[in-house]
Amino acid sequence: MNTKIIEKNIEDKASKDFDDISVKNEDWKYVGKNVFNINNFETGKESKLVTNSEFNVDSNCYNHSINNEIDGANLTSLNDISSPIVDKSIKRPLDKFVVEQFEKATGGFRLDIEKDFSEYYSINYQSDDTAVPYLGINVNTNTSGKVFLNFAELVKGNTYPLIELFLDKNANLELIISVTTDCEIQLINSLYGKLLNDANLSIHLVSTGASFSRSRMDIDLVGNGSRFNIDGVYFGEENQIHDNRVFVNHLGKNTSSNMITKGVLGDESSSIFTGTIHIGEGAEKTDSHQQNRNILLSEKATAQSVPNLEILCDDVICSHGSSVGPIDEKLYHYVMSRGIEKEAAEKLLIKGFFNEVINNESWEIIHDQVSNILEKKYENVLERANNGKS
Repeated sequence: MNTKIIEKNIEDKASKDFDDISVKNEDWKYVGKNVFNINNFETGKESKLVTNSEFNVDSNCYNHSINNEIDGANLTSLNDISSPIVDKSIKRPLDKFVVEQFEKATGGFRLDIEKDFSEYYSINYQSDDTAVPYLGINVNTNTSGKVFLNFAELVKGNTYPLIELFLDKNANLELIISVTTDCEIQLINSLYGKLLNDANLSIHLVSTGASFSRSRMDIDLVGNGSRFNIDGVYFGEENQIHDNRVFVNHLGKNTSSNMITKGVLGDESSSIFTGTIHIGEGAEKTDSHQQNRNILLSEKATAQSVPNLEILCDDVICSHGSSVGPIDEKLYHYVMSRGIEKEAAEKLLIKGFFNEVINNESWEIIHDQVSNILEKKYENVLERANNGKS
């Protein structure tokens, strides 16, 4: 294990110094029984590494294979990293699970983006057993890059990614995190990002797979003029849980952030969204907004939406909004008045609901795949509902 990565984050702390994670922890509320089996987790055996030339890198969370290189992207294995991606985080709270991730990281690498490139640098993850892959992304000054993290059908074991991002002055990073595995596993990532002056980070989230999918993100906008944007979609069926927690700390002047996440929940699935905007003292001219919208297709489906604002200075612009409930009957009436049956109308309305996010130009490379998955999941929910009526 590379102690240079561990020591700077947790210093002299150890997981045994923390209380077990429970639903009493503010950052783990509403998760239910899933929270208890992540305490003192044990990593498993390394899976066979399968390579696919469609991706730049394949990783089994222990080792990796570089299939296609991109000029300007330099990969360094975890144990060969000579310096940490970021120094000690400013506002990131530690808990037992995050510390255990650092202690039990099974492998990984650092990605240095040293020259501009416009195509996505794609990383395909795979696992058969519990694993903790580390990924550190460093974007140099005045440099732009794109990275795609794929957690699809080859992810078959509990996977707990540990992700760190550092964007230097005027750096730009576009990051896609796509969780579509159809295996009944836990996929819990912890992400920390630090942005300097005029840096710009955009994250696109897809959460349709795993029985328990969770993204925890802490973003420190340290530099003046730094910007953070996140958009995402999720669709729950059966007993799935989709949990998104985003904490944005505006610490510099003239910073901005924008969050919009949308989800549809069917059967007995559930979602949790906690979005916190913290505006520190002296962070004037902050412009920050967040939205979380949920459609419930079943009386047994649930969504918890908890937006928060913490404002410690004047001269800022902030807003937050959330909604949870079934599709508005007025919308049904509008569409059905055009001669469309109710089921077809519902499908059309859900597609339009998601399109606000996935029709964005930034989603182009995964748009069709995500659209097809969302449609299939709706059909699954509809089929079970119809069978239950017969």
